[in-house]
Amino acid sequence: MAMIINDIYKKYFQKSKIFLYPLLGIERGNVVPEEVYFSISDKYKPEDRKLVLLYDTKMDLKYESFKEERLINHKLLTEWMEDNNGNEIFVFDMSSFASDWDLFLTGKYSQMSLKVRNEILNFFDKNSGNYVYVNSFLFPEKWFKRYAEILDVSEELLKEVGELCDIPNLEKEQLNLVLREECNTPLVNDISEVKVHFNQCDRCNGQGYIPRYNHISNGICFKCYGKKSAKPLVA
Repeated sequence: MAMIINDIYKKYFQKSKIFLYPLLGIERGNVVPEEVYFSISDKYKPEDRKLVLLYDTKMDLKYESFKEERLINHKLLTEWMEDNNGNEIFVFDMSSFASDWDLFLTGKYSQMSLKVRNEILNFFDKNSGNYVYVNSFLFPEKWFKRYAEILDVSEELLKEVGELCDIPNLEKEQLNLVLREECNTPLVNDISEVKVHFNQCDRCNGQGYIPRYNHISNGICFKCYGKKSAKPLVA
């Protein structure tokens, strides 16, 4: 059955979720991230080439097993943290896709390498509407005529523009991250009357690091951030 586009996709969508997430090699059908970004406020800029996945840990019962099998041991994973809403954030180093990443940032999707474009396209179900649109974004030369008919403009005009998808919105593709509160000893006026107890971190069992995750930030525990304890309790 021939693919048909009857209208232009008008709403903004996360470009990083469509064009970058498929490059991680996580097969379609797995637990889907709540959102995907390519920068974190005050931490990573777009040019740092860091892909950021945010997962709502409560949305899917399969999440924990998926995390263990597909995220934590991923060869590109560099950081793993938790925000103040209990969401988990995973940061992947995409430097191996440097040229394609830079083209992506400028909205030159059709100029990304053929191998990468095919990898992106093949991520989507061929019978889905997404596949048709992504195909037109990555291989616009096949679609200039159809888009010209829909927009009622000349085909030559679209060829001059060269792309059929708008560039990434830097503001919408940036995660404004507020990390889970760190555990700090509370300020007290009379320490003789106040006892501060610390709960042992249940993720690292009070070690401050997790040996099997040495490949991620030297194994530091991202629940207590190496402090070995959870939030303090004041008696």
